[in-house]
Order: sequence, then C-alpha cells, then structure tokens
Amino acid sequence: MNFNFIGIDISLNSTAVFIENDKGKSILSFTNKKDNNIYIKELDRCGVNFFHLNRETSDNYSKNEILKLNHYNMISQLLSDEVIKLIDNSKQTYCQIEGYSFSKNTSSILDIVSLSTLIRSNLIKSIKNIDMTIISPSTLKLETCKLVYKPIDIGKRKPKFIFVNNQGISGGSFKKPQMFRAIIEGNIDTPIYDMLITYKDLMDREKIPNPIEDIIDATFACKIKINEIRNDTR
Repeated sequence: MNFNFIGIDISLNSTAVFIENDKGKSILSFTNKKDNNIYIKELDRCGVNFFHLNRETSDNYSKNEILKLNHYNMISQLLSDEVIKLIDNSKQTYCQIEGYSFSKNTSSILDIVSLSTLIRSNLIKSIKNIDMTIISPSTLKLETCKLVYKPIDIGKRKPKFIFVNNQGISGGSFKKPQMFRAIIEGNIDTPIYDMLITYKDLMDREKIPNPIEDIIDATFACKIKINEIRNDTR
C-alpha cells in the first residue's frame, strides 16, 4: 500500500479515526466517555487508542462559548498530532470525513461545525500531500451497502440494480444497527472485528453505544476511500 488512508467520524462525544497504511491499521477515539465503560475496556484490549477528554463549563454564556472553542481547538490539535505519528507524511494521504447530519438540533450542529472546521483545517495544514473529501451521511450508508453486499437486478428489460442488505434494507436507509451488521457480514478487516462478533447482539438494538458507532462509521469512511482509489488505479 503506497498511500495513507484516513477515515474520520466527527462527534462531540466520541470522534473516531481509522487509519490504514503500510504501518498497519490504527484506531483513535477522542471521547468524553469514562474508561470504566465496558465497551471501552473491550475496545482498549483490541488496541484502540483512547484519549479521554472532559470539557470545562461555565454558567456564563460568553465564557462557556470560549471554553468550548478552546476545547475544540485542543481536540483538533491533539487529533492532528496523533494522526501524524501514524502515517508516512512523505506519501500521498487520502482522508475521508463524514459530513454533518442536519437532523441534529441547532445548538448541536453549530458545535459540530465548529469542531469539524478546526479538525479539517489542522489536518490540511499538518499533512503535506493530503486529498481530503467530505462524504455525506446518506452517501456513507449507501456506499457501505455497495461495498459489502452484491447488487440485485430488478430490471425486466434492461438491467436495473438496487443495493440492499441481507434483511432487504436499502443502503440509503441504513441506520447504526445496519452499519454494525455490515461490518460483520462484510468481514471487514479491522482490529475490533472479533470484539464486534462477541457483542453482535448489539446490532439488533435500535441504538449502538458510543464509541462503537463512531468507530464503525470512521472505518467505513476509510474503507470506501480505499476501494475508490484502488478501482481508479486499476
């Protein structure tokens, strides 16, 4: 592998980074979850690098906004510094970041935009040969489906393909449980695969706990980009 590939899912609670290159596969999680969380303990055993971050708050509106900005700036700088340690900065780097979900409330989306902007900016400044792309949440879901499951031809006279999982759910309609299922059914090469198999009952729940869901999204952001570049260079 002559390139560095990075997938990032930005979250106010558990930003996740998946890196794949000649050095291997690495996962970073910048989380406000405590290290006694059962899933964090299991992920830690799999080699996930955790950075437990707590933000100072204030009842004063202005002060609290500045505290948030300083916190997001710290996360973005830390993330950039840690990523640099795990890549070969003399090689081409492809970085794919999941974009915003506008279903979130206004306050939350504004905070995510602030954090995302700082992270993107720091990575662009820190990584020499970076090709950064932003993938929308709906496209990430659909491309995950295409990566894992075979297309189904429903055309009568001409080929017409649809992409659904083994339960018949359309890729564009994937939610977190379907993303979890896809990483297992697709035998996706990740350091946490065996751990996910152990906790596969989670994919039958409506909500996947953090930081697992963010790590899965970051993983697919990276894998989709790898698949895209490989197809382009054939």
